[in-house]
Amino acid sequence: MVEQVSGGLLDPPRIDIGGAYLRPLRLDDVDAIHAYLRDPRVTELTSFPVVSLALAEAIINRSLTRWAAGEPSRWGIALPHDDQIVGTCGFVDWSRDHRWADLAYDLSVAQWGQGLMKRAITAALRWAFQCHQIDRVQAFVRVDNERSARLLERCGFTREGCLRDYRVCRGRRYDFSIYGLLRSDAKATESLAPEIGHIIPPGRNT
Repeated sequence: MVEQVSGGLLDPPRIDIGGAYLRPLRLDDVDAIHAYLRDPRVTELTSFPVVSLALAEAIINRSLTRWAAGEPSRWGIALPHDDQIVGTCGFVDWSRDHRWADLAYDLSVAQWGQGLMKRAITAALRWAFQCHQIDRVQAFVRVDNERSARLLERCGFTREGCLRDYRVCRGRRYDFSIYGLLRSDAKATESLAPEIGHIIPPGRNT
């Protein structure tokens, strides 16, 4: 059962990313998230467990709970013509004391190759570095997930090392690379393209 959580200190904005927008996840996004995650191409090189409707519900619950607690979390990536969720992007862990956040993302195969996730990550980084207490964003990528590694590098991240046997992915251990981006990196400001990441005012139609 998905539970609605509201009343938090941090209201997630809707953010224009050019041809789509980031918005908070909703209870009725469960079927859309489940549908695209069921394609094995989306999850095969990740640490996702076996995909189920319960997993999609858990993604939404965790996002709602984190936003309600005043913590940065995931957005859904929505298309303007039908508001359908085709992916998620945002933060799955955060240290208030140490000022870092863990980035995660996923995207429907139908949207691959269009630059959509790069724009989503760029917008999330802009929001994180400009609006909240985050000095470092990091991401963990399975070493054989070359597509995801290239994406992070295009967004300005630096590969900082290899974590051996870091995660168990559907019963098997894998090495993961860790990528980092600092607020102080010259690459950080270069990657935040000024045309991406404008906040959509409440009540305005996209």
